[in-house]
Amino acid sequence: MADDHSRDDDIVIEVKGLKNSFGDQVVHEDLDLEVRRGEILGVVGGSGTGKSVLMRSIIGLQRPDAGEIRVFGESMVGRDEEEAKHVRRRWGVLFQGGALFSGLTVAENIQVPIKEFYPGLDQELLDEIAVYKTAMSGLPVDAGAKYPSELSGGMKKRAGIARALALDPELLFLDEPTAGLDPIGAAAFDQLILELRHALGLTVFLITHDLDTL
Repeated sequence: MADDHSRDDDIVIEVKGLKNSFGDQVVHEDLDLEVRRGEILGVVGGSGTGKSVLMRSIIGLQRPDAGEIRVFGESMVGRDEEEAKHVRRRWGVLFQGGALFSGLTVAENIQVPIKEFYPGLDQELLDEIAVYKTAMSGLPVDAGAKYPSELSGGMKKRAGIARALALDPELLFLDEPTAGLDPIGAAAFDQLILELRHALGLTVFLITHDLDTL
C-alpha cells in the first residue's frame, strides 16, 4: 500500500476523459495522460491540432466540456483563479512568443508573478531575484533593464523563461518554446531547458510542432 501511495504522489499531472470542442468541431475526445515527477512530456502536432487548448485546459485558462484534470493531486476543473492560487504558484508557464508585457523591462516582467503571489516584498529583494533569474536563463545581467522591443527573438524566449522561473516552480509548461528561432538558436534553447530541468529537478510539459525539440 505504501508503494501505491508513493506512486500516486509521483503523479504531477493527471488527465482523465478530457473532452474539448468548439461548436461541432471536437478537439479532444476521452483523452487520458499522466506526467510523473521529473519527466518531460512532449505533445507534438501541427497547427490547429489542439496542443495549446490542452495546455490551457490543464492550467485552468479554458474549461473543458468534460473530464477530470488534477495537478499536484488537486482538481483544476471548475476552480476559480483564487481557489487554484496555491497550486498555480507551484508552476511556471512560457507562453508562445514569450508573452512579455511590452511596457515593462525584463526585470519588471520577472517581478510580476512574484508581486502577484507575494505582495509587499521589499523592492531591493525583488530586484535581486530578477537579477538571479535573468542570469539563470542565460541572459546578460544588463538585459534586465531592456524592454522586450529591444530584445532578439531568442532573448525574448529566455526572458520568458526567467519570468516562468520567478516563483521557483516544480512544474514548467512550455508552449512552442522554439517557434521562430533558427536551428542554432532552437538547439541552444533546448539545451537550456535540459540544464534547468537537471539543475532544478523540474517536471516539464512541452507542446511543439518541432520534432527536433524532442
